[in-house]
Amino acid sequence: GEVDLDQGVIAAKRHIHMTPADAEKYELRDRQIVSVKVDGEERSTIYGDVVVRVSDKFALAMHIDTDEGNAACAKPGLMGEILD
Repeated sequence: GEVDLDQGVIAAKRHIHMTPADAEKYELRDRQIVSVKVDGEERSTIYGDVVVRVSDKFALAMHIDTDEGNAACAKPGLMGEILD
């Protein structure tokens, strides 16, 4: 969707997109809350309260905001480990 704002911001909740096959492979379900550990080049970070979003229209990817990515010195393609 699309939203036009005269003022304010939208901060999307950190989340992982995955297909139903991915969810089955990793034993996860839609709307499950997990933590994800990433090891950036300069520091490791654990993101808590990450929601799993499952749809056959998705490709496997985790979405975080710019500040969260900067906290781990993340670059595109960085891999993470789902902890729970």
